[in-house]
Amino acid sequence: MKRLYALCLVLALSLSLFAGCGDSSSSLPPSSSEAPFDGQPLTGEAKGADYVAGRPTAIMINNRSDSRPARGLSQADVLYEIMVEGGITRFMALFPNYQDLGEVGPVRSARDQFFRLVRPFQPLYVHVGRSGITQQYIDDSDYGDLNVDGLKTTIAPRDENRLAQNFPKDATAYTSGTLLGNYVDKNNVDMTRALTSPIFDFVNYSESPRALNGDDAASVNIVHSASYRTGFTYDEASGKYLTSLYSRSAGYTPMVDEANGERIAFENVIVLFTDISKYPYPGDGRDPDYKKVDYDFGGLGYYISNGKIEKIRWTKGPTEYPLMLQDEAGNSLKINCGKSYIAVVSLNEYDNFAYTGPGGDATSGKVQQSSSDAAAAKQAEAAADAADAAD
Repeated sequence: MKRLYALCLVLALSLSLFAGCGDSSSSLPPSSSEAPFDGQPLTGEAKGADYVAGRPTAIMINNRSDSRPARGLSQADVLYEIMVEGGITRFMALFPNYQDLGEVGPVRSARDQFFRLVRPFQPLYVHVGRSGITQQYIDDSDYGDLNVDGLKTTIAPRDENRLAQNFPKDATAYTSGTLLGNYVDKNNVDMTRALTSPIFDFVNYSESPRALNGDDAASVNIVHSASYRTGFTYDEASGKYLTSLYSRSAGYTPMVDEANGERIAFENVIVLFTDISKYPYPGDGRDPDYKKVDYDFGGLGYYISNGKIEKIRWTKGPTEYPLMLQDEAGNSLKINCGKSYIAVVSLNEYDNFAYTGPGGDATSGKVQQSSSDAAAAKQAEAAADAADAAD
């Protein structure tokens, strides 16, 4: 029933909200405060003395269970997670600039469902390899030197220590601010064009965070597939959601930054549901199972912050259009300042999404799984290997 409700809402949104999307030149939502917005575009927070204006940097990060832990994600202002081939998920980390970055990785190949989300911000887009579908989107966007492929540059060399520890090869490529700076300088890439609008309609940083109107959500569980799930536990002292990642062998374990041991945490958790299907692929003997994520009509989602949860609506549309968030009444959604995690999740997993109030554990419930899901989970790593070969 939950999935049926979500599907019905998608149809309603296609009639009532999608037609209101404007041209991308004025696409980002304005702050509703009286004073002009002057916060950091990715977090809404006040700009400190060390703030560096310029293009953001988006880096694709491997999240296969045998690639963890990732390095450098505690520096990201926004972290996107979306299913790719075989039911596995991948991350895209969005940073305000490249200058301050230490080592980040393992860097992984590009997928169009990520590029289409971040394209309106025109970041430096960093990856190692890409699907042919993604390359078509990049070419159609005339992305030029802002598209940084580690297969064609020296921005993501292999970590010899990881290779010696027998990590898979696709879990050993790392970049850094120094390496990206060398690339920018060598290619004379224009990194001076700063974001002039926030990526969300943030609460003014001079105000207290807003209290959400929905249920308590001290524990949250997002199921991307049977074998890839992400859990969050609200830490009232810090006002952040502490992240955990699931694997079949270890269950849920804290997500930490390999670089500094810091627990990955966010002030905002945003979950967007949509249809995720399979792209057709030429009959050449390979089946990389590339995922087609439907951004055309928007849909249902949830916004989670300060221990509470609200139902929301979202719209996206063409590649050059930004993601827009609304409350259930269709008004622009006010997002609290801070770091954000954004999950795009298949409608097939809508019934598996769970949250509980204080004292509860949303990850303890049984995940509904069909026989076809079980077969797909067993083939996940094989599908990922096929995609590696196709990139």
